[in-house]
Amino acid sequence: MAQDHLYIMKMQSEMLRLISTDDKDKFYEVTEALKAECQKIGDERLFYTAWGNLSTYEATHQNYMKADDIANQIAEYAEGQNSYWGNYVALHVKAVNALQKQDYEEAEGGFLKAVDFRHKYFPGESAGDDLQELMKIANHRKDQKAGLKYARQILAEPNVAPIHKGRALFRLSQFAFNQNKKELYDSIYDELKALKESDGIGTIEPVVEVNYHIINGNYEEALRLCQDLSPESRAERMAVIYHRMGNNDKAYEYMAKFKKINDSIVLVSHGNVVASCYVQMNNERMKLEQKLLEEESEKWKRLFFYTLFGAVVLILAIVIWQHHMRIKRLEKENARLEKARKKAEEAFDMKNEFINNITNELRAPLNPIEGFSDILGMKDMELQPEEREELTQHIKMSSKHITKIIDELAELSLYESKKSLPKNYTISPNHLCRHMVDSMRPHCKEGVRMFFESELSDDYAVETNYEAIEALLRHLLDNAIQYTDQGVITLSITEYGDMVRTSVTDTGRGIPPERREHVFDTFRELGENVKLNGLGMPICKAIVKLLGGKIWLDPDYTEGSRFIFDLPKK
Repeated sequence: MAQDHLYIMKMQSEMLRLISTDDKDKFYEVTEALKAECQKIGDERLFYTAWGNLSTYEATHQNYMKADDIANQIAEYAEGQNSYWGNYVALHVKAVNALQKQDYEEAEGGFLKAVDFRHKYFPGESAGDDLQELMKIANHRKDQKAGLKYARQILAEPNVAPIHKGRALFRLSQFAFNQNKKELYDSIYDELKALKESDGIGTIEPVVEVNYHIINGNYEEALRLCQDLSPESRAERMAVIYHRMGNNDKAYEYMAKFKKINDSIVLVSHGNVVASCYVQMNNERMKLEQKLLEEESEKWKRLFFYTLFGAVVLILAIVIWQHHMRIKRLEKENARLEKARKKAEEAFDMKNEFINNITNELRAPLNPIEGFSDILGMKDMELQPEEREELTQHIKMSSKHITKIIDELAELSLYESKKSLPKNYTISPNHLCRHMVDSMRPHCKEGVRMFFESELSDDYAVETNYEAIEALLRHLLDNAIQYTDQGVITLSITEYGDMVRTSVTDTGRGIPPERREHVFDTFRELGENVKLNGLGMPICKAIVKLLGGKIWLDPDYTEGSRFIFDLPKK
């Protein structure tokens, strides 16, 4: 029985890992195996929960008809087995599917039914899962009254899970701060602190700590804690602090800084407009010069008819002019050929550099694999188990590094070989970005926080290639995680004309201005101790080009790095 329990735990962990990936066949294989094992040992709850995850997986990947079919199968089977838990899972999963389809009215009704059902048939258990989703729906609708009601209801639930309790308290703390209710905020803060100490639930976000010291008048400590916030939030909170301290000059300064940070992306766009105007002005100048040349030519033609001498002079002038133009054309052609030659030489140098760098990148992990393999293969070498395990782990890490390089080479080759990508999905940018932030956040270094900000509504939809966009966001977030040792990583999204503009901002080591033009090159040294260890940025550039957009590094952002890309809504 102990072995069966361990096997089930391993399969459950694998199922939860695969649910956020695109490996559908493997996810189905693991989940069906888990269902069969649960039926074998009679674990009803885990059996229906695993079955419900199949429906959630399909809804997450926008296969809504398949998701609803699975939910109906669960309900029908549970009815035949007279299983209350199975009926509850069917209700909960249908509500989750409606929420994925952004049908908030149907989702709200479904979660309310699930709450009532759980209270009726499982009176000693908490309905925090469903109430938490209702609180999210209320927040999306900006229905503060409903959000507070569900938050209080979560806190009144029996045996409420610490994570649900923490999120409800966080919602109430925002209300208390906005209403300047100090006693209420202090009591909520104490509960959050006790919850974190007793259950290890990290629900005390930096903004809660900052607001706690603001509402209690501890402005110096609040200013110190502002360093843990994102640049935008930091400037906004510091403006509030200085306003409460009576220093309105400082408050104005930080509010202006907050506005400047938000406008930095817009400034880049203004630069593009100026460049466009310059090009147009240059074209007009060339047209004017052409017109002047035509007028001069016409003048010589009129003089030709007046006198023979003028005709001779005109002929000589034409011959001289043609000779001059021929020379100009030859000079221009020579310049073009010289430019092409230099470009070819640069391409050849870049190819050699790329091959050398690839060779070095592969040689680095191959050396320890060869060396440690030789050590492990020595019959007369006596190694302790822990030493042998350490050598094995080094070999595995080096093998993974080689695999990553090869995978990125294959991915870059795939995208560079295509002329376009099919727009095969209609997606919600908010849902996809939240999913990517949630999946990448655990990879952040200790002390680094990751945020998602959006000016779009959740029902905002675009037509694009889902797999390519997911790969693009994954490479950008992975690059930010790799070079941010402390501070904040922010994924932001907004609408810009007929484009959707996305940016990934970090407070990491940054890239020197004189080397930013090489940021999308392969295996290019960018500065002291900074190297694009792979092909993530070239892959991003190739994807954006295929989707009809553009990507660049924000030159006005100096607190780290900010990558921005525009993609058409259709």
